[in-house]
Amino acid sequence: MKVYSHKDLPPNFDTAITIGSFDGIHLGHMALFEKTQKLAHKLKVEPLIVSFEPHPRIVLSSDSNFKLLTTLEEKLYILSQIGIKNLALIPFTHFLAKLSPESFVKEYIINKFKAKGLVIGFNFRFGKERKGNAEFLKKLSQKYQFVLEIINPIVFDGIVISSSLIRKFIENKQFEEANKLLGRPYFILGKVIKGKKRGKLIGFPTANLEISPLKLLPPAGVYAVWVSYEDKKFKGALNIGTRPTFNEKELSVEVHIFNFNKDIYEKTIKIEIIKYIRNELKFSSTQELKMQIKKDCELINNILS
Repeated sequence: MKVYSHKDLPPNFDTAITIGSFDGIHLGHMALFEKTQKLAHKLKVEPLIVSFEPHPRIVLSSDSNFKLLTTLEEKLYILSQIGIKNLALIPFTHFLAKLSPESFVKEYIINKFKAKGLVIGFNFRFGKERKGNAEFLKKLSQKYQFVLEIINPIVFDGIVISSSLIRKFIENKQFEEANKLLGRPYFILGKVIKGKKRGKLIGFPTANLEISPLKLLPPAGVYAVWVSYEDKKFKGALNIGTRPTFNEKELSVEVHIFNFNKDIYEKTIKIEIIKYIRNELKFSSTQELKMQIKKDCELINNILS
C-alpha cells in the first residue's frame, strides 16, 4: 500500500476517491472501499482512500474522553491487509474545518486528489459547519465534472452499522455484536513491555502491553482473546484493570498467552477480543487469585476451541 502525505499531493494519476475518518473500518466502510474500487475500474483511474489524521473529533471536540476504535497504526495495518492500493492521509486542522464546502471540493477533491469519481455514504457531511452534504455534492459534481455515487446505509441483522454503535457495544462488553458489525474481531495492537512479573510468580506469566492513550479499551475485566505473533495465533486471557488484589492504582493491560514461552519484549502483538468473561475482582490471597485464573483459562480454552 502506498501512503501519500499532504506534500505528496496531487498524485501523478487521476482517481476515484472516498473520504472519511473510517474509525473502526467496519462493514459500512468496506462497502465504500469496494464501490470506490469498482468506480475506479469503470472510469479507468486509480482508487484512492482519503482519511483524516488526527480524527476530526480529537481536533474539534472538547470531549477529552473520546477514544478511537482504530489508532493510526491499526488503521494502516487493516488497510494493508484488505489490499488497499493507495491511501492519502490528510492532516485535519481548524483551518481545514473552516473551509467552505465548495472550497473543499475545489482545493482538495479536484486539485489535490484529481478525482474523476467520488463515493460517499448517505450521511456524509463536510466543510464549514458541516454544511456540505450529498445534495450539495450532486450540484458540484456537474460543475466540476466528476461522477458521484452515494451509498445507502449498510444494515446487518436489521441494525444500521456505525462507528458510534460499535463503540457503545465495546463499552458495554458486547463483543459478539461489535465483531459482527466490524466484520472481524475488535483488536488491540500493543508493544510488550516489562512488568512486575507477578503473573510469572503465580504460574500464569503475562505479556504487559503499552497501548496508545487514544485507543478505546473495554471496561476492566477478563476477556477471551486470540493473540497473534509472527503469523501464528494463540489462545489467551486478557486482563484489563488495576490489579486490586495487589492494591495497585495504575491501569494495566496484560495477556496470558496459552502454551507460549518466547521472549517477546519490545515486540508488537495483536490481541483479538472475542468474549467478556468476568469483572475484575479483589481476592483475599494470591492462592485464591491463582485458582480463579485457572478457572478463567479453562473457560476460555473451551470458548475458543
